[in-house]
Amino acid sequence: MSSYKKITISQIAETAQVSVATVSRLINKTGYVKPETRKKILDAMDELDFNQKNPDSIRNTNSILVCLPDFHNPFNGDVIDGIQSVALSRGYQTFYYEAKDFKNALSDYESILKKHQFSGILLVHNVVDLELLDDLRLRFPVVMCSEHCDRSNVSFVSIDDNIAAQNAINYLITIGRTKIAFINSMLKNNYAKHREKGVLHALKHAGLTLNLDWIAHIADINFDMAVSAAVSMLSMEERPDAFFCVSDVYAAAVIKAAHSLNLRVPEDVAVMGFDNISLATMTVPSLTTIRQPSFQIGQQSCDILINQIENPSSAIKHVILDTELVIRDSTGSRIN
Repeated sequence: MSSYKKITISQIAETAQVSVATVSRLINKTGYVKPETRKKILDAMDELDFNQKNPDSIRNTNSILVCLPDFHNPFNGDVIDGIQSVALSRGYQTFYYEAKDFKNALSDYESILKKHQFSGILLVHNVVDLELLDDLRLRFPVVMCSEHCDRSNVSFVSIDDNIAAQNAINYLITIGRTKIAFINSMLKNNYAKHREKGVLHALKHAGLTLNLDWIAHIADINFDMAVSAAVSMLSMEERPDAFFCVSDVYAAAVIKAAHSLNLRVPEDVAVMGFDNISLATMTVPSLTTIRQPSFQIGQQSCDILINQIENPSSAIKHVILDTELVIRDSTGSRIN
């Protein structure tokens, strides 16, 4: 029996004696495929022992696999709530999997999905191997949630991370801050890459540069690691007068670091976060942040996935939701 790991679009094309482009058109629904050619491709899938032999077939297990990068990031809590609200209302169960090493996670999903007969999969993390993602989509409806990739044939619900980061930096500049530090996650995450591009673009547009000593990339949404990074920057002879952080957890860590060095927030250093999780109102001072609609991201991505499960011919959707600047005490009043 063939193993899914060894089956690729190229093998399907070879077995069906058609081009890879033709197989791609059928799977991705990006062009017309003659009925006799379509039958050849579906027969090839059958011969290669795909679990879902016909891409138009509908699974009836009413269960969804939700794959997250970790269970510790509080941002994911609202996303999960949004997913749950739709899944329960439409009669689906959700199962959650922590993909710590999501570089290789898709290959793990193959066996998980086949064993448990899930109806579809929500990916709440970046995808590195796009070819493997295409192969996964041959058998299962897939929707990306929060993160997205450069694939026009994969539905997603997300935000414009680049623009959101630009808005954050532009606001800090309008209140008179010019020495802006940046605490980011690792660039393996698409959101981290896009937000960093936004930061660099906004600074360049304002005639400012990002001091390389004032940028940190942290492996996880880890409070203690962010405190250490902020203490290091704030202890420099020339220290930043503002921080933009890609997580409210990181921003809360900067406030703690500033207090430990007897620096005042926002007088000595302004602090800005991202996500607008409940923590943002618990810090002293409360956090200025970028609100992203995490609950709605979960809702809409789950709704799109279930639509694709129940109607495989439904259109691919790319949804970008708006973010909002929420001004609180950690950045103080505007400086004219």
